[in-house]
Amino acid sequence: MKILIVDDEPAARQKIRRYLGRITDAAGIVEVADGYEAVQAIRKGDADLVFLDIQMPGMTGFQVIETIGPALMPPVIFVTAFEQYAVEAFEVQAVDYLLKPFDEERFEKAFSRAQKRGVQPAANFADLLSAIKNPPAFLDRIMVTAGQKHIFIPCPEILYISSEDKYVNIQTGQRRHLLRASLDSLESKLDPSRFARIHRSHLVNLDWVKELSPRSHGDYRVLLKNGEELVLSRRYRDRVF
Repeated sequence: MKILIVDDEPAARQKIRRYLGRITDAAGIVEVADGYEAVQAIRKGDADLVFLDIQMPGMTGFQVIETIGPALMPPVIFVTAFEQYAVEAFEVQAVDYLLKPFDEERFEKAFSRAQKRGVQPAANFADLLSAIKNPPAFLDRIMVTAGQKHIFIPCPEILYISSEDKYVNIQTGQRRHLLRASLDSLESKLDPSRFARIHRSHLVNLDWVKELSPRSHGDYRVLLKNGEELVLSRRYRDRVF
């Protein structure tokens, strides 16, 4: 297997090379520092698998795929330090990714998955590029009823949302607002880079989280900036982290 590592950070490339050295006897490992060099290497046939950084000066990882063309792009493990919507797109399209800073266990899992999957269908890359160029539109405010009035609550002002039978409570810094809706329906309409499910009955605005501290059985205590405390259950821990 010929492996291409594409990252503008030397330390990141060294880390991937070091992890690779422990788990595979690759026929050749090539390192490049930008998207332009990546395109040249792929066109030369130097890549059966590509570790591709997203944010690079000059040409992003997505632009590398566009330049090569989805049909000709080798299998890819994406590497990213942010871009939450992009991570979600990778999961939807079954394209693996490494979220910096990643550890050796997560790296081995991604590499094993890439080996088992073999050649990535070109349609997935095409759909991925479409998802990145046209990210889903999320709510920036929620309308609630207070008596005979309709109030618009900007999403940044929401601390958390909790479920209560057929309703949800929307907690802002000043008060709670009752809305007839399900937590699942609201979760699908809110930006996942801002709002995270931490419990079957709670969605939290991550901008309002001050700290997390471990509890028993894998749960975490969630301390908000206003002093309130919630629980991050073990079921949703990986999603939040």
